[in-house]
Order: sequence, then C-alpha cells, then structure tokens
Amino acid sequence: MSYKFDSLMIILNKLDGKEATTVKSLADELEVSERTVHRYLNTLQIAGFPIHFDRKRESYVFVEGYSLRKPNLSVEETLSFALAKSMMRSVGAGMEKGLGRIEEKLASKSSELPSHIILKSRGISQAVHDHLGSVHSAINNYQRVLIEYSKLSSGEVSSRKVDPYYLFFNDEFWYMRGYCHVSSDMRTFALDRIKSLTILEEQFVPKRIVPEDELADTFGAWIGGRSEEVVLVFDRDFKHNILRKEKWFQQQKTRELADGNLEMKFKVKGLTGVKKWVYQWMPFVEVIRPKELRDAVKDELALALKKHKKDQVRS
Repeated sequence: MSYKFDSLMIILNKLDGKEATTVKSLADELEVSERTVHRYLNTLQIAGFPIHFDRKRESYVFVEGYSLRKPNLSVEETLSFALAKSMMRSVGAGMEKGLGRIEEKLASKSSELPSHIILKSRGISQAVHDHLGSVHSAINNYQRVLIEYSKLSSGEVSSRKVDPYYLFFNDEFWYMRGYCHVSSDMRTFALDRIKSLTILEEQFVPKRIVPEDELADTFGAWIGGRSEEVVLVFDRDFKHNILRKEKWFQQQKTRELADGNLEMKFKVKGLTGVKKWVYQWMPFVEVIRPKELRDAVKDELALALKKHKKDQVRS
C-alpha cells in the first residue's frame, strides 16, 4: 500500500468524522506540500467522492447526507472500490456503471465472480506479501531497512541499507523506491528479488519526494534518466494494433505518414523500460530516434539473429 493511499485514507476519515479540514492542516499532518494536498483532494473528487469547501465552516466537507459507512464495507474498501471505478472510465462507461451496480449489491451481500469470468494473474508469493507489510510499516515510521538483494542481471546477492519512501505496482510486480546507502542515490527494488528484509531501529529524515512527480514520464519500473523524445514508425498493416489503445504514453503524438505507416512520438525518462515495450512489436516497428535506443536495438537484434542462424537446435 502506497503512502499516497494512506494519505487519501487519512483525508477520507477526517471528512467522514466531520473534523475541521483545510489544505494547510492536511499539509502539516501529512508532511507534504499544499500543492500535493490539492492533488490528493482532486484525486478523491475524480474518484467520485462529493467533497467541497464549506466557506461557513472554513473546512472541506462531504455534501450533506453523504457518508462512507455502508454495511459490510470498511473505509479502506470503499476507497479501493471508488478508485477502481475511476480507473475503469478509460475502459468504457459500461464497465464503470457495472462496477457501480456491483457496489450497490455489496451493501447487502457479498459477491463472487461466476466461473465463466477468469481474472488471469500470477498473484504474489508469501515472501512478497510479507515484504509489503514490512516496507509499509517502515515507511510509516521512517525506519531504515536492511535487505539482501539479488540483482536481475547477474543474480549476485548484496546487502544494502535503504531508506524506503514508497511502494508501487507495475506489470504484476511490486517495487520499493528508496534511498540506497550503498549507491548513495535513489534506487528501485523489486520485492520478489529481496531475499531477506529486516526493519532496523534506525530512523531517517525523509527528503521531499513526491512519488507522482518521480513517476511522471517514466515507463515500467525503470525510474530515472534524462527526458528524451522517442520516435517510432509502425508498419501500415500493423498500426491498428497500436491505435486500439488511445494512449500508451502521457505525451504521445501519432500521425499517419504518406506511405500509410504510423509515426509515434513521445517523451520518456530512461530508455530501458521503453526498449522492452518496443520489442513486443517486433518486427513491425522501427526505432527512428534517439540514436542510443536505435543502436541498442540493432545490436541486440543482430546478436539474436546470429544465435538463430544455427541450423541445429540445442537439445
């Protein structure tokens, strides 16, 4: 569970408890900027919570008669469901309405998915589940953690002290973002590659880091690197696969070229994650720029071609 989710929970509980709630009071309690508080309030309003500023009370409040409390639903479950409905708007209005009807039914009885609806997911291991709880606790208490971490590239295990800042979920994997004392910089750690995790009796003073700002214009779990413009060209007979989704990237621009091919431009921080994304569209895409990405793809494809030119398949 992320720090942002915890902050949204705190705001909702205060409003539901009719506590005096202002941008300044929330900024002081959550230890974030007033700008971040405005973003949190906007997130809740977009998710469907009827929040407005009451000038007479000089406080943010729910509209008269609204309450989070519903039978069989906790505040946390209500928030989770509201955010899910908000996310489903990008899928289609019908999905959002369907979730709304499910929410009404949940107020009176529990519901299980029918056997003909399958949600495919690898799930998470018990170790990752335990790490999630430990990191969440460490973040809330500003406690340093000691981890034994296995590198993806080499499998080498190293011991690291980390100041954990937030958790995020991407492509069915959980990640911890924090300050690594070995590298003296912010780093991202996949929870499934943490061999052991110990919460230390060492406190740390957190830097002012806003997860939303850090994750902006990134792709996948790779965070960091300078912002670069990527230009790709997709074959005309394949472009419908790209256009089926309105937006793959926040700052995406597409146009049809004279030969019928599709050009896509976007900005991204770091090229590692986007390279992985490009490979799934091979051989129907060409990297135009940046040169660094084009050269990396060309070299790796040449190496793959060399391996696959062999007639004999290894047994």
